Amino acid sequence: MSKQAQFMDVSTYRGALNTSFVHRYTHGEDEWSWDIGMAKAARVFLAALGPVTNQNILDAGVGRARDASEFILAGHRVTGLDIVENSSWPLLRKRWGDRLTLVCSALQDWQPPAGELFDGVLDNGCFHHQHPDEWEAYLSAIRQCTRPGALIGLNVFGVDASNPAPGWREMDNQRQGYFFTEQGVRETFEHFGFTWQDLVVIERQHGEAVYLLALVRT
Repeated sequence: MSKQAQFMDVSTYRGALNTSFVHRYTHGEDEWSWDIGMAKAARVFLAALGPVTNQNILDAGVGRARDASEFILAGHRVTGLDIVENSSWPLLRKRWGDRLTLVCSALQDWQPPAGELFDGVLDNGCFHHQHPDEWEAYLSAIRQCTRPGALIGLNVFGVDASNPAPGWREMDNQRQGYFFTEQGVRETFEHFGFTWQDLVVIERQHGEAVYLLALVRT
C-alpha cells in the first residue's frame, strides 16, 4: 500500500473517481468484477435476506451486475446504481428486462421514484472510496430509501498484517481507500444510525488482505 492519502476537495475527488473507473472499465482493469472475496460477500448478503423472494434490492456500485444478476436469479428485483456506465449495461437491460433497473448516479445524489423503498441494500466495495465529507450524506441516502428493518450489507477494506493501522491509503488514479478495524466498522455504522447485526471477515484475493462485511439494519 502506498503512503497515507491526502484528500482533495469533494468536487475534485468525485471527478478523479469518475476518471479512474472509466479508465478501469475501458481497459478491462475492473478486477472487482471477478474478485472472489466480493462474490462471497454478495452470497453472504443474499443468504441473510432469507427465503422470501421478490424483494426489492438496491445494488450500490452495480458495475457489470455480477451481484445483481445473482439476486435476480434468486427471485428478487434489483435497482443498480453506479457513477459510470460500462459497456455491459445494454446487454444487461436486454437480458433482465424489468427485473433490473440500471441508473448512472452517485448514491448520495440519487432520488428514487416516489414511493419506492428497498428491502435490502448491498454496497459491495464502494463506501470505503467515498470522500470523508460525504460519509454522512451517503449513509443517510441508504436510510432514506429503505423500509424500516431493511438489511444493509456494506463490504469494506479491512486492515491486515502488512497494513495494521486503520486509515486512508492512496490507490490508483487518485482513488483513496479507507481500511477499517473490526471495531471501527461497528463504531462507524452505529454512529450513523444503523442497528448492528453481524460482521463477516472475508479473504481477498490479494495476499493476506481481507474484506469486512458489515450487516446492519435500518
